[in-house]
Amino acid sequence: MRSSLRILSSIVLVAWCMTATAQKKTDFDPATASIEENIKTPEVPEKQRNAVVAHMDNLRDELKEAGYEASLVRSGEVVMVTIPCSTLFSPNETSLSSKAPAKLSGLKHFVNRREDFKVVIAVHSDNTGDAVYADRLTADRANAIDEYFYKEDSHRETGIIPYGIGSDEPLADNHGRANRAKNRRVEFYFIPTQEFIKNARKR
Repeated sequence: MRSSLRILSSIVLVAWCMTATAQKKTDFDPATASIEENIKTPEVPEKQRNAVVAHMDNLRDELKEAGYEASLVRSGEVVMVTIPCSTLFSPNETSLSSKAPAKLSGLKHFVNRREDFKVVIAVHSDNTGDAVYADRLTADRANAIDEYFYKEDSHRETGIIPYGIGSDEPLADNHGRANRAKNRRVEFYFIPTQEFIKNARKR
C-alpha cells in the first residue's frame, strides 16, 4: 500500500513539474524579463539550429554590407550590431543628434521584420559620473532610439525592448579617452522569433 502511494505521489510530482515548466515557458514576458533572459529566449531546438545559424550568418553579412559592425553571439543564433554612442548622441544628451537618422535608417528594414526578429537594444556608458546618472542617461537614450523607429513606422509599436545598462558592462577599462569611447555604445540584438525558428529549414 505504501509502495503504491509512493508511486502515485511520484507521478503527481512529475506531472506538476511538467505543468509548472510549461506554464513558465508560456508566461515569459519580454517586457519584464532581464536583458539576459531576452537574449537567450526563445531557445532554438537542436534540429533547427543549423538552419537558424545559417540564416543569422547571412543576416550578419547583410548588415555588414550595409556598413554596420555586426557579429554573431549566442553560439551564432543571434546577431548583434554595435554603434558608437557618439554616432547617435552628443555628449551627455539623450535626444538623437542630427546625424543619427542617417545611421539608424539603414536598420529600419531589419527592425520592422517583427515576424522574424525580436529586437533588443542595450545602451552602455563609461564610468564618468555616478551610477544613477549613467543608468538614467542610457535608459533615456534607449527610449529615444525606440521612439525614432516608432515615428518612422507611422507610430506603429516597434516591439523593441530597450535597456539602459549604465556603466556595468564595459568592453575596456575606463582609463583614457579611447577606452571610454569604446564603452559608450549601443547594441542591437536581432533574436529569431519562434515563427522564424519553426520555418528556418523551409526558408
